[in-house]
Amino acid sequence: MTTLLLEPTASLRRRAAHPRRCECDRDTLQTPWKAEMCQILHARTRSEKRALLDEFLSAHEAAIARVLKRAQHISHLDYRDKDLVFSYFGDALMRMLETRWRAKSGPGTSPVFNYSRNLPTILEAETRYWIREDRRKGLLNGTAGVPGDSSHDRRAKLVKRSRELFEAEHARTPSDVELVDFHNTRMYATRKDAARQSVLITIRGLGSLRSIPLEDPSLFGEDRLAWRDVPDEGASERTERIRAIVAECARRDAEREAARIRAPKRQPVMMASVARVFFAHHGEGEFPTRKELVAELGVTQPASRREIGSHLNEILRISRRQFADYQINS
Repeated sequence: MTTLLLEPTASLRRRAAHPRRCECDRDTLQTPWKAEMCQILHARTRSEKRALLDEFLSAHEAAIARVLKRAQHISHLDYRDKDLVFSYFGDALMRMLETRWRAKSGPGTSPVFNYSRNLPTILEAETRYWIREDRRKGLLNGTAGVPGDSSHDRRAKLVKRSRELFEAEHARTPSDVELVDFHNTRMYATRKDAARQSVLITIRGLGSLRSIPLEDPSLFGEDRLAWRDVPDEGASERTERIRAIVAECARRDAEREAARIRAPKRQPVMMASVARVFFAHHGEGEFPTRKELVAELGVTQPASRREIGSHLNEILRISRRQFADYQINS
């Protein structure tokens, strides 16, 4: 009783904001955004979740603005375009809520969220990741408001220079075939490894940009814009093999716990948990790095981080044995 009386009122309010069935680590209850995110994840209906999400965005407008400013600066976005970076932040927030932090079976939250204490940093990194992905796919202009104009669109700048050199040398405008041949020859001659530096071009990728109305039926005849959903015939087989890998990791976790002589001073990191996070997005061909695994699992202690690295090496060895026939066929 004495402890409760001495505890600050704000701390009590934050702890009371967590639902009764909250399984968050007690050391993380007072960290920024944790109570609000926990309430959203435990919301029973979609309307309740939407209302809580609006309250969160309104209550933490200033803190979110600081996160967006850092993401905007690091990602070289136009400092005047506030709506663009906010839309990426909202997309990252919804993806984290639906795919990373929500428990996939039954009510509650995933262990990844339960031990997370740096939600602003995680969401900033996730926002920058999706900006980087869209820019890599050509869905986002990389030069808006960036000092040095087109310094980040190296390939476009190099192609423009190749066109100017061709016109100066031949006194005429090159055709697409001539420009591709001239540019690639110049890149091979002036670059140590042109293929790996992403400076080579093709005729297919050289087409000029033109606006197409979304309601235009000819949209589906454009190969670069139309989406063709081709079923992945080997997805179910790979999923079964990955389940076998996770089961093997769980078996080794059980053996390790049974062989343990003394109680650990810290909560050990389970190999099966690392495997589940590592293969969470295998269907999209995305596998996290060790640094991303540490962030996803919310690990803060150095010993636990080293344990994740050790588990990851063992998981990769098990995976190589499980997919050995894939290596032979390839």
